[in-house]
Amino acid sequence: MIRHWGVYGTTLLVVLALPASAAQPPPAPQEQPAEDAPTENPPGFPPEFPRDLIPPDSGWLPRGARWLVTDSSDEVSDEELMRLSPVDPGLSSPLPRTRWLARNFLETVDPWRSHEPANIRDPGPDTANFPNSPYTLPRGWVYVETTPFTWTAATRNVQSAGWNWEYLVRIGVTDRVEFRVFSNGLTYSEPFGQSAAYTALAPLVLDTKIHLWGADDKNVLLPSAGLEFYVQTNWASPQLQAGTQPAATLLFSNELPWDVLLEWNVGIGATTNDLGNLTYQDIVQFAFTKSLTPDLQIFFQGYVNQASLPRYGQNTVLGWGFVRYFGSRTSLFGSYNSATDLAGPASVIQLGGAAAF
Repeated sequence: MIRHWGVYGTTLLVVLALPASAAQPPPAPQEQPAEDAPTENPPGFPPEFPRDLIPPDSGWLPRGARWLVTDSSDEVSDEELMRLSPVDPGLSSPLPRTRWLARNFLETVDPWRSHEPANIRDPGPDTANFPNSPYTLPRGWVYVETTPFTWTAATRNVQSAGWNWEYLVRIGVTDRVEFRVFSNGLTYSEPFGQSAAYTALAPLVLDTKIHLWGADDKNVLLPSAGLEFYVQTNWASPQLQAGTQPAATLLFSNELPWDVLLEWNVGIGATTNDLGNLTYQDIVQFAFTKSLTPDLQIFFQGYVNQASLPRYGQNTVLGWGFVRYFGSRTSLFGSYNSATDLAGPASVIQLGGAAAF
């Protein structure tokens, strides 16, 4: 017993003789933040933007980030990412069609717009009025615009009254280039002179629109600008075949005082004369648009010789109309128009709608 007490007592005296700091267990080492770890997102990326979607050319790479260029779930190192070419934001879009377009049509102009859900308000539908907007759809967006009721009154000694169901399909190929397919669609024409009434399919029009630049807040006189090329093909019913007819148009828009938007187009378009030969003529369209509420717009419009798409006769027409938006995906539009002389139709009435996907 005394022997054990001697051992315990010696141990106790040694412990009491040690400093208080040595008697306590050493504190757990604290993790030091990595020197290269950022504290906030790079410029141009809001704080709530996911860091694993920030491209490598932004100046920062999340370590062990999941690469979203392909559909693969493999993780790659920072060194592998740095060896890649500049990233197109469309490559990481949630839409498969946008990723496919990004792989085949490279562009890095408008960062991350293709990640936003489609919005029929920006840009608005082109077939609601005569001119076309200079703005194009972001890559991967799709608009379907259709006007199931278009009534054109008879024109004395020129054409009979008729009805048609036109449509326009728009696809954003890149953030600045849009591919479009247009047609006046199913067409009915009343009897005219020695011609009997008929129902036919109107020619198909292949169209491309390019956005050149947007408006500059510092220079209100400089408009937004775009460029459009289309070719009216001969793919139609025999009654409506008129040969191949090309056209080119410059597209502009200006923000005017009192929140009025002016859209105006100037260009040159082909038509077929009575001998079957192509002739070219200048074409002009315009529209003044005013928003009455966030969901309702009214406009005054007109064209000389031809609308921005081959929709009506070659004359001068003025009219007015409206666009009503329902949420961010659908819209309804209509207009009433009339020629300014006897060479044009007494009235052209439209009612249609558009949807964004």
